[in-house]
Amino acid sequence: MKIHFNMAFELTAEQRAAVEALAPGYEIVVSAENDPDKLDGTDVEILITEPVPRNLEKWPQLRWVQLLSAGSNHLKDHPIWQTDIAVTNGSGTHGVPIAQYITVTWLMMMHRMVELLKFKPSHKWPNRAALANTVVRDQTVGIIGYGAIGRECARQLHSLGMRVLCLKRDPSDRLHKGFNPWPGSGDPDGTIPEQWYADGQLAEMLPRCDLVVVTVPSTKHTDGMIGPTELALMKPGSRMIIISRGGIVDEAALADALRSGHLAEAVVDCFVKEPIPEDHFYFDVPNLIMTPHMSGVFTAYWPVLFKLVEQNIGHFKAGQPLLNEVSRRHGY
Repeated sequence: MKIHFNMAFELTAEQRAAVEALAPGYEIVVSAENDPDKLDGTDVEILITEPVPRNLEKWPQLRWVQLLSAGSNHLKDHPIWQTDIAVTNGSGTHGVPIAQYITVTWLMMMHRMVELLKFKPSHKWPNRAALANTVVRDQTVGIIGYGAIGRECARQLHSLGMRVLCLKRDPSDRLHKGFNPWPGSGDPDGTIPEQWYADGQLAEMLPRCDLVVVTVPSTKHTDGMIGPTELALMKPGSRMIIISRGGIVDEAALADALRSGHLAEAVVDCFVKEPIPEDHFYFDVPNLIMTPHMSGVFTAYWPVLFKLVEQNIGHFKAGQPLLNEVSRRHGY
């Protein structure tokens, strides 16, 4: 049997030895193929990859796919969901770095950093009073999606003195049971939010928020969940940060809310189409910070993700439940 790593990362000698110790007798195959249907699926029982082959008839022994990404929306309508092959994702790997991105961009907005950074190239002393910052303590953040990223975001912003609200598909399930490679991070017991909201209560949460953070995964239930109606419910002058996937917030509606001044500012790290077209209207929208899907790109990504791969290989060989198994029903 084989364990196939299809990825752009290097499998180090130490990592290879760890896999061999956990799964003795398995042949380890490493590739970097963008089209997984070009791979040889013969005798592969475990596949670690981002793209997943569609012609699964050529993978008769495949029992488990470990995704390199936290999201699985790229597998929408994939034939793997018609099989009993387990699929796990990389959720938890990005908790700390993406929460850092959320914190820094929030503070950038509050401290007027986009405008302040124009001072040096201008060579001119500005009107300092017009660039005064805003204290975030006692402001309210509403976090849409309370998984690994949302929980660490809550911890960091709560440490700044912010009140935290959260929206979760099932708010009665407050524990985080997924992978977390960052000791001391997050909100594993769900004690930080002062109020929890369910899917149908978005309209109740939005008017209370000075900041709305969108961390919910992209599924058929969340695509388009925030459009003109929902944006209109947000507090005038409030702000939004979007770090999960494009399409959850309607792009045109967000642009209109920024142009009208109803929203003071927004940060967008993900787009419906990536790479975003050069003529996309976002480039001309005022008070919008755009980054090219960078919030989860960090230097130690593969070593951190390998901790999950290692744990899951151990669970797989021991017949134990896998960490981060994607629900066929919910899509994440």
